[in-house]
Order: sequence, then C-alpha cells, then structure tokens
Amino acid sequence: MTAAVSDCLFCIEGHMPAGRDESMGELFETCPACRIPCGFCDGIAVYPTNYDTPTELVIDLLTLRLAPVFCPGCYGVIAVISLGSSL
Repeated sequence: MTAAVSDCLFCIEGHMPAGRDESMGELFETCPACRIPCGFCDGIAVYPTNYDTPTELVIDLLTLRLAPVFCPGCYGVIAVISLGSSL
C-alpha cells in the first residue's frame, strides 16, 4: 500500500466511484492509489453498490438474460455476459 486508507484523498475506505452501468447500477472500484491491485484481475473488477450479496446480483441479471463473471481473487465483477435469447 502506498498510503493509509484513512489518509487517501481519492477514495472512501479503499473504494472509489467507477460510474454507472445500465444493468448493475452504481459501481465502485478498488482505489489504485492506496490498495494493491488484485493479482487475478489487475484491479479491473467493479463492485455494484445496489446489492448486498452476489446472489442478489445474479438473480437480478438473470431476469435480463445476463450473467456476471466474478474475479476469483477479489470477487468483483469483471464482465457481464449475455445468456442468449429466450426460445
């Protein structure tokens, strides 16, 4: 880490706003200034703020025929894939 989390001017407790996604809502990402990036995704994963558990996100995205791909290291979302059209 390059700075104490409480001293970082770029984030709130190690996370910073990362924008908004149409299917997941408001997103946060790990702060690159005070946190070491995940070794699996190199810090590209995002964390939807509207969900308390990954299961809630999966169920919500299923209604849109989408599925999240979770990073095995930090459990953030690294992609959202289409499940195809319904028959």
